[in-house]
Amino acid sequence: MLDITTPNGRFQLLVEARRSYLPHTGVSRLLAWLSPRRPGQKQGSIILARHISRQAAEALIAARVNFADDAGNVHLELGDAYNWTAIGLPQPEPVSERRPDSPAQLQLLFQFVTHPESLDWPVRRLESAAGISKSKAAQARHQMIAEGLITRAGNRYQLGPMSLLAGRLVLGYAQVLRPKLNLGTFRPAEKTAESFLNRLRRDRPPDVQYSLSGGPAADLLQHFYRGPEVTLFLKPSTRAIARQLRLLPDRDGPVTILSAFGDVVFWDEREKHKLAAPWLIYAELLSGKDPRAHEAAQEFRTKFLT
Repeated sequence: MLDITTPNGRFQLLVEARRSYLPHTGVSRLLAWLSPRRPGQKQGSIILARHISRQAAEALIAARVNFADDAGNVHLELGDAYNWTAIGLPQPEPVSERRPDSPAQLQLLFQFVTHPESLDWPVRRLESAAGISKSKAAQARHQMIAEGLITRAGNRYQLGPMSLLAGRLVLGYAQVLRPKLNLGTFRPAEKTAESFLNRLRRDRPPDVQYSLSGGPAADLLQHFYRGPEVTLFLKPSTRAIARQLRLLPDRDGPVTILSAFGDVVFWDEREKHKLAAPWLIYAELLSGKDPRAHEAAQEFRTKFLT
C-alpha cells in the first residue's frame, strides 16, 4: 500500500510492482487481478514496472489505474486535484549490474560530501578521515570515478550529480553502513534520553568521544524536530563503554550507539555537544519510520545540504 498525504487530503494506492516489461497483452490479466481488490473503485491502484508500452499505458489510463516505469512513463490521478500523465517514452537501455556499495565506499562518500576538498587528498590522509585503509580508500575512489559519482575537472576532482549521490548515501546508510556500525539499543539510568544527554555533556569520561546524530543533532542545528530517541556515534564503541556511561541493553531503549568510523563523524559542536556531519544526520533521520523525522529531514536538507 502506498500512502500519499497532500494539502488536499490523504490518498491510498494499492501497489503492484513488476520488475519486468508490461506489454498491452498483459494489461487485461492485471486488471482482472486488481478488480476484486478495488471495491466500488474507491481504492486507487498504481502499477510500478520496468517499462509500460504506449498501448498498455492507454489501457491503464482508460481503467483509471495509475502507473510509473523506469523510462518516465507515468499516470497519476489523485481525486480532482492532482493529475499528471506522460506516455510513449521508449524502454531504457539495459544497464550492467552494479556491485552493492561496501561500507568503505560509503564511509568515503560521506567524507567527500562533507569535505569536498578531500577529493584530492592522498589516500594516507583519507585513512583517518574516513576510517578506512589506504588500499580501500584508493579502490573506493576509483570505483566512484568509474560510476560517475566523482568527475574530473581539469587537474582536480569534483562531486558528481547530487541527485545520484543523495540516493546512494541514504540507501547505503540504512541498508549497509548503519547495520554494520550498530552496537545496539540501550536504556539510560535517567528517566528520559534528554536527561541522559545533559549528564553526558557534563560528565563525559575523558577517554570517550561521542557525536550526536538524527533528531537531537538536527534540533541543535535548526530547532525543528527532536524526537524521543538519541543516536550516538561513540569512540571507543564497546559494551564496556556503554556500561561506563550507565547504559543498559534494551531492545526498546531510546539510545542507539553506532561505532565512530572516522574523523568525519565528529563534525562540529553545538551547546557543548559534538555533532555528526550533516549528511549523516540527514541519513539517520530518514532511516527510521517516524514520518515527523522524514519531514524534518526535508527541512534539514533544504537548509544545510543545498
